[in-house]
Amino acid sequence: MIKELHIKLKSWLMMIVVLLMATNYSYSQQDPIRVKGKVTDEKGEVLVGVSVIIKGTKTGTLTDVDGNYTIQAAPAATLVFSYIGFDPQEIKVSPTGTINVKMSGDKTLDQVVVVGYGTAKKKDLTGGLAVVGKEQLSMMSTSNLMDRLVGQVAGFSITTGNAAPGAAQTLLIRGENSISASNNPLIILDGIPYSGSLADIDPNNVENLSILKDASAVAIYGSRGSNGVILIQTKRGALGKATVTYRGQIGMAEPMQTIDVMGPNEYIRFQQDISRLRLGHTGELLDPIAGEIISITERQNYANGITNNWQDYIFRRAVTTDHQLSVSGGTETTKYMASLAALQQDGVVYNSRLSRLNMTTNLDQTFNKWLTIGVGMQYTRKSDGGVTPNIEHAIKQSPYGAYKDANGRYVPEPMEYALIANPMRNVNAVQDSYSNNFFLSGYTNILLPLKGLSLRSNFGYNYRSGFTGTYYGRDTFEGIETANQVGGSASINNSHYNDYTFENLLKYEREIGDHRFDVTGLFSMQQTKSWGTSQSGKGFVTDDTEYFMIGSAERLVTNGSSLSETAMLSYMGRINYAYKGKYMLTLTGRTDGASVFGVNNKYAFFPVAAAAWHIGEESFLKNKVSWLDMLKIRLSYGANGNQAITPYRTLDRLYSSVKYIWGDAGQAVTTAYLAGDGIGNPNLKWETTYSTNLGIDFQLFKNRLSGTIDAYISRTKDLLMIRTVPIMNGYNRIWDNVGETQNKGFEVTLNSVNVKGRDFTWSSTGVFSLNRDKIVELRGDGLDDIANNWYIGKPLRVFYDFNVIGLWQANENYTVQPGGVPGGAKVEDVNGDGKYTATGDRKIIGSKNPRYTASFANRFSYKNFYASALVTGVFGVWRDDHMANMGAWTFGITNYVHNANYWTPENPGGTIVSPAYLNTLQHGFYKKVNYVQVRNITFGYRVPQNVAKKIGLSGIDINASVNNLHTFSNIRQVLNYDNTWMASFPTARSYMFGLNVNF
Repeated sequence: MIKELHIKLKSWLMMIVVLLMATNYSYSQQDPIRVKGKVTDEKGEVLVGVSVIIKGTKTGTLTDVDGNYTIQAAPAATLVFSYIGFDPQEIKVSPTGTINVKMSGDKTLDQVVVVGYGTAKKKDLTGGLAVVGKEQLSMMSTSNLMDRLVGQVAGFSITTGNAAPGAAQTLLIRGENSISASNNPLIILDGIPYSGSLADIDPNNVENLSILKDASAVAIYGSRGSNGVILIQTKRGALGKATVTYRGQIGMAEPMQTIDVMGPNEYIRFQQDISRLRLGHTGELLDPIAGEIISITERQNYANGITNNWQDYIFRRAVTTDHQLSVSGGTETTKYMASLAALQQDGVVYNSRLSRLNMTTNLDQTFNKWLTIGVGMQYTRKSDGGVTPNIEHAIKQSPYGAYKDANGRYVPEPMEYALIANPMRNVNAVQDSYSNNFFLSGYTNILLPLKGLSLRSNFGYNYRSGFTGTYYGRDTFEGIETANQVGGSASINNSHYNDYTFENLLKYEREIGDHRFDVTGLFSMQQTKSWGTSQSGKGFVTDDTEYFMIGSAERLVTNGSSLSETAMLSYMGRINYAYKGKYMLTLTGRTDGASVFGVNNKYAFFPVAAAAWHIGEESFLKNKVSWLDMLKIRLSYGANGNQAITPYRTLDRLYSSVKYIWGDAGQAVTTAYLAGDGIGNPNLKWETTYSTNLGIDFQLFKNRLSGTIDAYISRTKDLLMIRTVPIMNGYNRIWDNVGETQNKGFEVTLNSVNVKGRDFTWSSTGVFSLNRDKIVELRGDGLDDIANNWYIGKPLRVFYDFNVIGLWQANENYTVQPGGVPGGAKVEDVNGDGKYTATGDRKIIGSKNPRYTASFANRFSYKNFYASALVTGVFGVWRDDHMANMGAWTFGITNYVHNANYWTPENPGGTIVSPAYLNTLQHGFYKKVNYVQVRNITFGYRVPQNVAKKIGLSGIDINASVNNLHTFSNIRQVLNYDNTWMASFPTARSYMFGLNVNF
């Protein structure tokens, strides 16, 4: 009985199991259901472009701009959610049809970055590069792209010597390699070499940048990348409905600081000290009215109590408005992006301005599984004309100098001193300056029948034109009319440039077991052409015609024109190999040919090798060191070339700037002659840099601390520079390959997540860069080149001069030094012979390049509020100490700095030379300078999405920021700390208010 019941129960259980299996099978064969949901990160912010794929199939979709997705899937299917930088998730389809996903994980291990001719996961890189993403780009609210990168990339130096709106900046990656040739890095915009101004690019259109630094990273660009490469990727369309975005800024700017000069009373006392100590005047001769310490014009204003603050005339508060409207979106086959931006920026110096219009479009079209074509266009129209006042003349002008006469005209010489004229005397000139920049890029990507094999063609075209027309009318000093000459002066300059680039790449990618291969072959050609014309003349019947009728000029009519063409042809091969994702090897070889070299050395070959080891993936570390997330070691060595010299140096060049008159009644005839530097060198060849880089990438404590450490050394040989030869050859200078330089440095980038709570997050980034350069050899004879300040074993850019070690006091033997007086500069007797000679007592004072640079960035967020701050520093750079060089500053007659502690018999402890000191040795004064700048502070608020949607918007962002708030330094009397000249265009402190809206 029991046995029978057991058999029956077993049968019933088997029937239930079969029924359940049948039901499940039947259910699985039902029609697919509609699954939808939203994907967000840990903070609840939507993620756009998350891949949603049905596991085991190729069917999938992407999340839209609101983080939403919709997909048809079987009820028993599993969805795989993946997104760059986040841990993938697998979730079974819910019977309700709704799956909301919150993604988390490491955002940097699998970050995909742009490299030469393609992309790669950051963890798989063997070369040294730095990636700048949206977060870093948004830390500065300026309209200049490079301003947003200052101090944020280790080894990348951005110097704004001229802080005028739209002015070019000096860019250096890992220091200077070349003495005479260009050290500018190569700029790649959307895969195409770009030679235009980076000030033409709208920063809001940039998606990300990659800075390629070591030989391996830049090798794929060959000679053009010898000074490093900047890859700029603009925004492109993404899958989803059309999104319209408005970004707007309005702000006010002022000089970050002005030069604090002497006021009226202090100025009079200073002029009295000059007169009594230098000329021995006493009594009535020191009286401002009866004496001669100031000019006649100054005396009149002194008597009438009339003073002028000259910096108030040349500096101003300036307004900036910046607006951008963009639209982007796309389907699985067509993706698009277009934007229009308008910038109006007044400079903080009178008459300075920048007007910029940017139009950008990008289109990507997938025709089928094997063909994709993309095209991008950027057009920039820029205007920055205006004759600005002379800043130096305003700073040094007497407070009692005359500003305008009774007729309202600027007085040409306020102090009756020609060397320091009225800074405003030419500001009424008419000047129109325009430039147009058209940049076209396109690509075709073809997947070939062989698995992993693809062909890509890139084409780029750039056309630029520039025009500057200037007219100095009779209301300016330059165009003033005299009794003997008709007034008016006009000039016109036209410039044109175009280039094209055509590249073909064959790429093969395969993964076989533990082995991954990536092989790339390249053929590239590039051609450039630039030409220009100019015309000028003086003396016009009327000012009404301005610069439009130069042919009617009475005198000094000149014409000029120029033409320059270059071409390059290149072949490249690169192999990337990885084993088990732990051991990586990159081999690159590139041959370049450049037209700037002669027939004997047009081509050169540059090989590079790099290896990387994911030591953190080894069994003795992985899962045994809990705090170690990633540890990778990189090593690279290779050669890169430099051809960046002026064309035609290999050819003999005739000059025609001299006119001769043949006979008493002859006409002036232009002649042609061979100048001392006009001989070409057909053996001129490539300048070559051999560099080694050792790098460590790490991530610790679940990515709470990550960073990169790099150490490098490079030697540049066969320097392209001018060599002096005996004049008996018929010429005395010729371009040649002589000399050698060395750069070595150390770079550190640290990223930390200091606080990571539910509502509050605080992260920081610290950057440190150290570079030491030196000249190893010059012309092969072991001798220094004193005329050019080039010294073997010393840095490339140095101060070489007499060394001022203090001030002479009245009780010292100051007569041993030429020009020595009490309070005069005491110069070091370098060779100790008791004499002061240029050959025996000058020395290297210091390098013009900094000892090291650093920056510290902080980012905060609390719920929908956010803030950021960026501080940068430059340390140990030697500069001219203009304040100490009283004679060069004042010329014995002009104004000087407020509270200057100069030596007098009554003030023997002064730190600045006496007004009586005449610098007969013609030496300079120098100081080692450090400065730390508060570059930016930003506060913002993101309106919650549910609130924004109530008014028909998908996102609202409001922010306020201040740029260049303050600079802390051991010097004060400068306008721009990046410039060695104290009277340069000043750095602007700007207060900006921004609004970003997504429709």
